Amino acid sequence: MAAVAPTHDPDPLRQRAARAYGRSRRRLWLSGSAAGLAGLAAVVAATRALGGVWGVGLLAALPLLVNTPFALAGHRLARRFGLSRQTTAGWLADQAKAWAVGAVIGVVAGAGLLGLQRWLPAGWPAAAWLAALALETVLAVVFPVLLLPLFVRSERLDPGPLRAALLDTCAAAGVVAGDLRLLRMGEKTAAANAMVAGLGPTRRIYVGDTLTERHDETEDDVLVRARVVLAHELGHHVHHDQLRLLGLEAARTAVAVAGLAAGVALLAPDGAGHLSSLPGALLGFAVGSALTSPVSAWYSRRRERSADRFALDLTGTGEPVARTFERLAWQNLAELEPPPLLHALTGSHPTLRERIETARLGPA
Repeated sequence: MAAVAPTHDPDPLRQRAARAYGRSRRRLWLSGSAAGLAGLAAVVAATRALGGVWGVGLLAALPLLVNTPFALAGHRLARRFGLSRQTTAGWLADQAKAWAVGAVIGVVAGAGLLGLQRWLPAGWPAAAWLAALALETVLAVVFPVLLLPLFVRSERLDPGPLRAALLDTCAAAGVVAGDLRLLRMGEKTAAANAMVAGLGPTRRIYVGDTLTERHDETEDDVLVRARVVLAHELGHHVHHDQLRLLGLEAARTAVAVAGLAAGVALLAPDGAGHLSSLPGALLGFAVGSALTSPVSAWYSRRRERSADRFALDLTGTGEPVARTFERLAWQNLAELEPPPLLHALTGSHPTLRERIETARLGPA
């Protein structure tokens, strides 16, 4: 596979820019997370002073007032580093759609929670946990057919060398390709990715068009990279990682709902079943979710290592896999080694340095 950059380039994987971009993104994420929690706490305090109607109104306005400024700063940062290809107007349109989807889900979740609290005064936390699992499952099923098309176009992959290479990869993995689609990521980002999304009848295999963009490469190089990335995603499918992660989410949701129940008990001025309980419930849910994030990140890294090993075994050689990771580091402006502590707490994938070195060791 061709080198990802000229040999005379002292920084072929763009790590100086990746570190600068990573530092700025982490500052925004930490500041945004702190502001979000502080905003929720402020809404809880305002609800206790002003009542439930005001609290719900402030809760609805919170994403626009607190989250959007940090998200806009993130968009501008991605534009500055050449990752985002969206105009600000296009980005704002996507944000409006995301806000509308979130509002619908929020209204359904909030109304359902209040209904359960009134219907089952003693057992509502357990019922809320089961309802949350049901909602997560429904969202996983409808994501590729209802939600994803709102933000990114996709189309069936046309016959040709790329489709043939990907179908061969599916056959080698023992996976029925089903709906193989090209995701038009390049309209919005320079980053590359692929994924298997949906459950049961809605399962789709997506390959981002940015994954096939050529930069000083041959067509064979692009096809090898696409096969490697797809093999990794098929590893998740073969290992039933989506179901594994749903199981983990069930445990995480149980902790989050316990936090939600504590938030209602400690912070709701009128008790469960009233509008004034929603801000405290959301704050407790957010804290409970944050507490389980390190466990989720650790387990995700385990599954990603397993998928990497599957890709190595399926392709039969380590160098193309290593080159693919190097290419993704270059194209996605990703750090080979992010800060160790933060990565241990939040990183969903092994470091790229680890993945590249493991790949170069070759198949098991």
